[in-house]
Amino acid sequence: TIVLNELNWTEALEDVFKKNREEDPSLLWQVFGSATGLARYYPASPWKDARKTPSKIDLYDVRRRPWYVQGAASPKNMLILVDASGSVSGLTLKLIRTSVSEMLETLSDDDYVNVVHFNTRVNNTACFDHLVQANVRNKKILKDAVQNITAKGITNYTKGFEFAFKQLSDPNVTRVQCNKIIMLFTDGGEERAQEIFARYNPDKKVRIFTFSVGQHNYDTGPIQWMACANKGYFYEIPSIGAIRINTQEYLDVLGRPMVLADAKQVQWTNVYLDALELGLVITGTLPVFNKTKSKEDGSRNQHQNQLILGVMGVDVSLDDIKRLTPRFTIGPNGYYFAIDPNGYVLLHPNLQPKKNECSYFFSATNLVIISSLSNEKHNPKFQEPVTLDFLDAELENDIKVQIRMMMIDRVPGEKTIETLVKSQDERYIDRGVRTYTWAPVNGTDYSLALVLPEYNMHYIEANLGDLKQAM
Repeated sequence: TIVLNELNWTEALEDVFKKNREEDPSLLWQVFGSATGLARYYPASPWKDARKTPSKIDLYDVRRRPWYVQGAASPKNMLILVDASGSVSGLTLKLIRTSVSEMLETLSDDDYVNVVHFNTRVNNTACFDHLVQANVRNKKILKDAVQNITAKGITNYTKGFEFAFKQLSDPNVTRVQCNKIIMLFTDGGEERAQEIFARYNPDKKVRIFTFSVGQHNYDTGPIQWMACANKGYFYEIPSIGAIRINTQEYLDVLGRPMVLADAKQVQWTNVYLDALELGLVITGTLPVFNKTKSKEDGSRNQHQNQLILGVMGVDVSLDDIKRLTPRFTIGPNGYYFAIDPNGYVLLHPNLQPKKNECSYFFSATNLVIISSLSNEKHNPKFQEPVTLDFLDAELENDIKVQIRMMMIDRVPGEKTIETLVKSQDERYIDRGVRTYTWAPVNGTDYSLALVLPEYNMHYIEANLGDLKQAM
């Protein structure tokens, strides 16, 4: 019923997509992804399974695409607290491991995260002793470390939450200033840790979300109280089928302040591989809010809905951006690059994707996809964003570190430096002098830079008559 309802009310988007395409023929994909997992793409395309397996089941989930994750929520600091006491051994521990991995997938590069596990003692699960940026590399390290958690001892919520609050409030660690969250994964317990909440969270600025994992007869009342008393929610994960939906519902809760504040702002994603094989793209996203008002049962008063309906997105191909700046205008050894607020390159000569031999035919009608569960990371539909840091794209030195920081801070500037450069055939490395000139791009979070050698700073000015006389 939910899917049919969304198919009906989103049908009007087709006319909007067509009108947008008529007004701007350069538009590529236009897409709406709903909070329930339905996606409308325009224009339509045959939906090919790149796995080439006998199974015809395609488990694409629009809510796990990089553009949806970034557009659906504001930046957050998340501390994932895992109960590693002896009672969670066996199937429950396996469910917790999978649940934490899925929770990490709901985070983007704008977020900060760490995972700790506890029983009578508290330990950082990976090598991180503080919150780290939720980029691809760090999330993989945390996922791998979670698989090594073993269950033993007894549960001590007091020690676990005290450790979590201290790590969230560490003033010496880079983090965002928006939402602060603690995610507790446990099988239940009798302790409520009231003293810790009174000491570290009296103003309820840190939300607590609790998850009762596994099939058991333990009392879940205390962990329900923890969530309700700290502006969070309580969820149950009795089996693997409940993991995906329950580990992403918290995004609806965090989105409510955005709805009430009508905080609509276009965000541009990191570079990622398009699911329909347009190659490397970036996507401009905008959250879609439910602005209707409704009455509660038995009440005359209307209240404002606080739900995010989904995310709208428009794709821009990197190849199209590159065509806006022909190489002959900057010379054979000059180049340009752009970076995002995380220091990842949007454009750079060293950002070279692997070529895909598949091609697709585009029709003029809408394509509707209903999504489900998947872990197919080798499929283009499920690949992570391409996160190549500027300092990895070039041969690093101290001045380039400064350039990167100034570009992230949107401070324009220019520096002439001696650096190591690769030959055009990429077979040799030599020293050369390069002038870096950079400035922020208005209306976006990106900064653009132009890099020129000394001999590209000068040119011969001549008119057509001079050329004819020379011939």
